[in-house]
Amino acid sequence: MSKAKSPAVIAAEAAQAKLDVCLAAGSNFRLEAGAGAGKTYSLVAALKKIISEKGPALMRAGQQVACITYTEVARKEIASDIEEHPAILVNTIHGFGWAFISRFQKSLLELVASTADEKRQKTIDDAGGICDQRVEYGLGFFGIDEKRITLHHDDIPAFLSKMLASPKLQRIFTSLYPVLFIDEYQDTDPLVMAALSEHFFAPKSGPLTGLFGDHWQTIYRKDYELASFPHVEGIDKGSNFRSVQTIVDVLNRLRPELKQEVDDPEAKGEARFFHCNSFKGERVDSRNGKQELPVAVHAQAIEQVQQQLRDDGWAFQPAETKILMLTHNAIAADRGYPTLASIYDQKDNLVKKEDAAIAFLVDTILPIREAYSAGKYGEMFALMGGIPTIRKMADKAKWRGDLDRLMELCERGSIGQIIDHLKETRRPRLPDRLVSREDDIARLGPAKTEDEPSSLKRYRLLRDASFSEITALADFINGFTPFATQHSVKGAEFDDVLVVLSSGWNHYNWPKFFELLTTQKITSKDEAGYHRVRNLFYVAISRPKKRLAVLATQTLSDAAIAAAEKLFGVDNVVELQFGG
Repeated sequence: MSKAKSPAVIAAEAAQAKLDVCLAAGSNFRLEAGAGAGKTYSLVAALKKIISEKGPALMRAGQQVACITYTEVARKEIASDIEEHPAILVNTIHGFGWAFISRFQKSLLELVASTADEKRQKTIDDAGGICDQRVEYGLGFFGIDEKRITLHHDDIPAFLSKMLASPKLQRIFTSLYPVLFIDEYQDTDPLVMAALSEHFFAPKSGPLTGLFGDHWQTIYRKDYELASFPHVEGIDKGSNFRSVQTIVDVLNRLRPELKQEVDDPEAKGEARFFHCNSFKGERVDSRNGKQELPVAVHAQAIEQVQQQLRDDGWAFQPAETKILMLTHNAIAADRGYPTLASIYDQKDNLVKKEDAAIAFLVDTILPIREAYSAGKYGEMFALMGGIPTIRKMADKAKWRGDLDRLMELCERGSIGQIIDHLKETRRPRLPDRLVSREDDIARLGPAKTEDEPSSLKRYRLLRDASFSEITALADFINGFTPFATQHSVKGAEFDDVLVVLSSGWNHYNWPKFFELLTTQKITSKDEAGYHRVRNLFYVAISRPKKRLAVLATQTLSDAAIAAAEKLFGVDNVVELQFGG
């Protein structure tokens, strides 16, 4: 006798059936999939259906399904799931956008020439103007000389959106990509989404478009409400394959309009809310938050909750448990890389290794250091690109001397000292992007200049940082610490999660958020802030599979406590007790 389908599977199949109807009818759709619903599964299932039914025909016609993703990690995951099928082009918005617009060099020159930015216009004028240069995109900052123009990262979606206003380019776009899927549509560049809406959705033309995402998991943009796109059918996926019923109950109380069904209604778990209202000492007020615990008491509160959870069976092993904190700076100071954190405004660029220098140091230099220290020379040479030619003992001695010096610098030197050492020894060789940055510094001089790209300014600061911070950062990235930021775990899941809600960033007012959950007196002034906090809270509390704990360290009003009791249940709201 076959096992009965779970509630989550039934809900997922219902959503997939609606999606299949849209595919068959050629209708645009938006799959709204809450946390744990299996959004990527639905997207991949739709791609596989297209491959099965239309893959050969698409390839014969020289066409592809374009699948635009938000991150490189997502791109690799989806491409792997469909076995890199040639009928599907999976790429990030920047990669895809550049692949399309780079075909139209004349249009690109016109767009560059039409700039309204005075600083950019001066750069163009100083270079002698625009003639017939080749427009390129690589390092992500704007530049111009007599032979080429390099585009900024932000130019790619902006220029793509402008080009889509051309009926001719609309036809070319559709002929190349008769089907367009957009993953994490809510975080896709708003200019691109607006262009698609105006030029394809509204007139019912262009490619069959499928949007996949969840507007409640928007934490990178400023528009948090469900966007209204004309002639796009909405499909809600009311499943949760991640969390136990106890946690999903909290999510459903927070978001009743998208009720989720669980995969195993009998699975055990817990969801608790801790607060610190019993603390009677003097609290801290700053521009980044009010009524916060003093630093020492704040640390004591976190440890107290951790100990209580340990007593209840939590292990706090990095692979199983995460402590989610609001600001990356707080974690960086605790874990040993405060200078790196201060250099990067966008902390995700740091922890996701989207900076070429960080990626090289973490993914190449650290593994070389570890392999050399462990005597794993074959592994080390593989990281360097191959076994070197050693003809005599002097060659071997030179290699050992260079590597010993590298190890010494990794132990006590700065990142700049290591880069300078590698420029001289080429063991290993620097990536081209770092060589280019070093060339720029050599050309511009050791001191930063007024108009140099922000990426180069960051690189100068990075050179001064201690390499020991790279080691600490790598431990954080590779999961050797239980700490993470709430922003950095979007899409991730863990057995157990402790969410710490504290002051530290004036964009997130947790006490006011919980008050508004109760009163619902959300004014136009409060609206953006309310949704920003709500979405980040939703992302954070939807990460655990089995056990969830939330700790609020600021003073909470009666209305805020009432909101916690409604979400978690009165018996699961715990007031921490402080001695003295």
